This record gives sequence, C-alpha cells and structure tokens, in this order.
Amino acid sequence: MAFTPSTFLPLSSQANSNAPRVYVYSTSDAIATVAAADYFLTRYQNLAAGDKIIVKIGAAEFHELVVAASSSSTVTTQLLTSQELTASGAVTPGVQSVELNHATVVIAATIADSKAHQGLFVVKDTSASGTAAHTLTLTAGTYDGTNNVATLNAPNECLVVWFDSAGNGTIVENVGSVALS
Repeated sequence: MAFTPSTFLPLSSQANSNAPRVYVYSTSDAIATVAAADYFLTRYQNLAAGDKIIVKIGAAEFHELVVAASSSSTVTTQLLTSQELTASGAVTPGVQSVELNHATVVIAATIADSKAHQGLFVVKDTSASGTAAHTLTLTAGTYDGTNNVATLNAPNECLVVWFDSAGNGTIVENVGSVALS
C-alpha cells in the first residue's frame, strides 16, 4: 500500500516535544509486516521511543504497536500482545499477557522493568497438568508495593495486575493460589 498522509495520522500532540504521541495507521498489509523493523522508516521518520501506533487492518482488526527504539536510521516497533514461554526466559517489553506452559519443567520468567508493561497485565499457568512452580520475577517494580516474584504451580492459576506509569502494581485478581514473595 502506498503511503499517503491520510493513512498515518497523529491523534495527539503535546507542548512538550519529547512527550509520547499516538498515531493511527490504516493498511492492508499483515500485522507481522507492519510490526517488522524499519516498516515506518520510509513513511514517517519522526517517531520516538514511547510513541504508540494504532494499526487498522481492513474493517475491524486493530492492533497496537509501541515504538521500542528509534534513531535517525532505525525505527523499531513492538506489537503489544501475548507471549507464551515453554522454557525459562525474558518477557518481551510491551507484552500485556504471559502464558507459562510446561507440565514438568519449572519456567523462571523475568521482566526487566514493569514500566514496560503499563496497564492491565496478566500472567497465567497454561500447562495441561503438573505442579511445576513457575515464577515471574520483576527485576524493577512490584506486583503489590512489596512483592516482586509470582509463583504459579497449578494449571489455570492466574494473576491480573494493573501497572501504573511508574511500574507500581496493584493486584486486580489472584485466581487460584498464586504465591507472592
């Protein structure tokens, strides 16, 4: 799809030129193509880290991208979505839900900074069976003002947290018996 000014519109602006901006982008391209590195570089070079892009594909499909990093030669976006971990590892910045899925091997997941997951955040044990004590550790931030480790050891256990702009969590729902430490 050829880029025209009407397909990429800013929805917000601030007096502070360093403040994040929100854009709407309409396309027929697949979301994987739009989320690829440098997709917006030839279309719009003033994107800055923290800017958000609402992508409209067709009549009813909407996705949100956040600009993860930018420079004069690179514009990288991150699709805000879910991530499944079947082995220990880091959670991708910007992801809003994490599924820990292994019946017998413990998954030790980490989040570098809860500020990168602002808003409603969900972690769930999606293992088919088992009692492996999966953990999600926040390196920076807490789930409830005190605890930064959530341990899920049964299928369908789930923790729903609201992270504010400073990365401070408030527990919305603890389904099952997710242990906090």
